[in-house]
Amino acid sequence: MNKDVIWLIRGSQRKELFLNMPPRSFLPNKVRKELNEKSNTNLSLREVSRHLKDFKKKNLIRCLNPSDPYNLIYELTSKGKKIQRDLSQLKI
Repeated sequence: MNKDVIWLIRGSQRKELFLNMPPRSFLPNKVRKELNEKSNTNLSLREVSRHLKDFKKKNLIRCLNPSDPYNLIYELTSKGKKIQRDLSQLKI
């Protein structure tokens, strides 16, 4: 099993957020709102931002406009899309 998949599984919020990221570009606040409504969680924007930084360090996502201080737009990398598929098939 891939070490990034194992890392994602170890954090329940991290795993839920990663599995619910859309395949197209997204804004963190929109993903947070949809996830909180869908899974009845209560992730703050600060928690989402922290997870996104970790995903970026592991090359699972990339920021499309890093110079904008307020409305960062992210998208999954090809590595991130593959790991998202692998993780969703595990049913954990």
